[in-house]
Amino acid sequence: MNEIVVGVDGSETARRAAHKAAEIAAARGVGLHLVTTVPRNTSTVRGSGENWQIDSLSDGEQRLRSLAVALPADEVTMSVQYGDAAEAMCAEADRRDASMIVVGNRRVQSAAHVLGTIATHVTRTADCDVLIVNTRVGDNPSRQV
Repeated sequence: MNEIVVGVDGSETARRAAHKAAEIAAARGVGLHLVTTVPRNTSTVRGSGENWQIDSLSDGEQRLRSLAVALPADEVTMSVQYGDAAEAMCAEADRRDASMIVVGNRRVQSAAHVLGTIATHVTRTADCDVLIVNTRVGDNPSRQV
């Protein structure tokens, strides 16, 4: 079985999905591949007489590195992509011949939104298995994520 791909965006939902994906990857003895997407921009922050150049690519790389060290997985690879998160996850899963994509669910806002738009898009377009992790806190008090 090939590696597992999980998309992360810095949210608590994504962090929980990444932890579940890492647990599954470790149990199966496969690698974990983290994917994040960023906008194509660079900004300058001015303050205290100094200018700091912040680019979205570096921000995405830092987000992935910070998460990777906290995950219970033996082998973690990372990718920062530009564009749509769902498309990036599916493309990385195809490119890496992944066996599974893991996504978190967002809070249900209405009956029409059973899953978040990213999870919905991934389940419709992925060429591999998709696991949607229940990342909602408080729905089941006995469940700890």
